[in-house]
Amino acid sequence: MTIPPERRAAVALVALVSAAFLFHAQVASALVTRGDDRLRTGDIDGAVGAYDRAMRLDPVSRTAADRLAFSLLMRHGDSDAARSYAIASAALQHAPRDANLLVDRALAAQRLRRWKSAARDFALAAAVAHDSRFARLAERLANRGAGA
Repeated sequence: MTIPPERRAAVALVALVSAAFLFHAQVASALVTRGDDRLRTGDIDGAVGAYDRAMRLDPVSRTAADRLAFSLLMRHGDSDAARSYAIASAALQHAPRDANLLVDRALAAQRLRRWKSAARDFALAAAVAHDSRFARLAERLANRGAGA
């Protein structure tokens, strides 16, 4: 018995949609790994692209959000800091005490000259991660914000 081409295409399409639904987190994780590989070779734009695809595939991936926000800051583009800040802020809605995301947002806020916001995020990251380096950065930025 021969299966008509239309039916084979429909079965293949259902299989692909099912696989995408079932394995989207694993594919996103693979894209993060690809971004890490590109970052190691110095291809920041390629890494940003891979992390961005991972975020689109799995919007609640904290790892993808962290990597994307941080690598955007590495590019030093005009809009990259604002985009990094927005990505970290959105991810922090789901994980408000993630130290990596707090540091990403603090670094973006610092680049945007939002001293109080940066100080607040560094202070919270210091408390969450028990890292005195972030506490010192928070103190320096709080002093800078008070003087500005």
